[in-house]
Amino acid sequence: MTDHDTHDEQRPADESRTTDRRSLLKATGTTIVGGAGLAAASNSTSAQFGGPEVIQVDDGWFGWSADDSLPVTDELLIFIHGWFGDTTVESQATSVLDSLEAGGYSPDQTVAIEWPGSTLNFFGAEADTEDVGEVVAGLIEEFYDNGGGSVRLVGHSLGGRCVYWTATKLSSGYEIETVAGLGAAADGSEICGDPWNPGLSNACEVRNYHSENDSTVGGAYGGLGDTALGTEGAGCDPASNYTDVDVTYSVGSHLAYLGDSAVGSDLAAAINAGSCSGTGGDDGGDDGGWFDF
Repeated sequence: MTDHDTHDEQRPADESRTTDRRSLLKATGTTIVGGAGLAAASNSTSAQFGGPEVIQVDDGWFGWSADDSLPVTDELLIFIHGWFGDTTVESQATSVLDSLEAGGYSPDQTVAIEWPGSTLNFFGAEADTEDVGEVVAGLIEEFYDNGGGSVRLVGHSLGGRCVYWTATKLSSGYEIETVAGLGAAADGSEICGDPWNPGLSNACEVRNYHSENDSTVGGAYGGLGDTALGTEGAGCDPASNYTDVDVTYSVGSHLAYLGDSAVGSDLAAAINAGSCSGTGGDDGGDDGGWFDF
């Protein structure tokens, strides 16, 4: 279930973008903060003993860094949370893992990336996603260098920005097997052009899940001449390995991507198709995805 619409309009002015972000703070901030514990309230469990491993990424005295390395394993799921998601990142990651397992995909290990997203400064948090993405890119490169297998990188909301930044920051010669944004807080033009389009070639497959019911992203991004990536999709064909997946029929709100069965089953099927496995440290010039066109 994909949608690909021609998009030739110009990006709106920065002033319009600023107004949209302010609208997000006023209109949807309460929803995001109030709903941050939604996943924590669930009774979901995971096959990984003790739940997902949490790795903290933060800005310290010497810049942004992580407090641990990724576990070296054959199949690794990495989840990155969004705005105000740091307090419940473990349970959010578990919800995503559960939906994937229900769809038929079980990673060997799951890691939840925790970054300082609990701030009323949305603009600052949005800017920080680039730094988070760069640190995670370094972790993934180390993972491949140490003999790791396949990485499945999933991000929700501002975490969607993080995963697209991760692909963009990845060094030449590395390729992430699967990158997936869930309700990504971004404009479609950001993946149709700068800054993220060049990074799509650093992934074997990119799947962007969006829902027209996601008024949180829809109220803050897009507008005249652009789209809200997490609500309408890219509005263009960014690359042959990129697929917009419309889950409007199943996802009823911004937080509902987490643990959604349609999202889980689609992503699991794409992973299990097997064309994007173990490519990691050698992109080999083959960036084709599970659903090429």
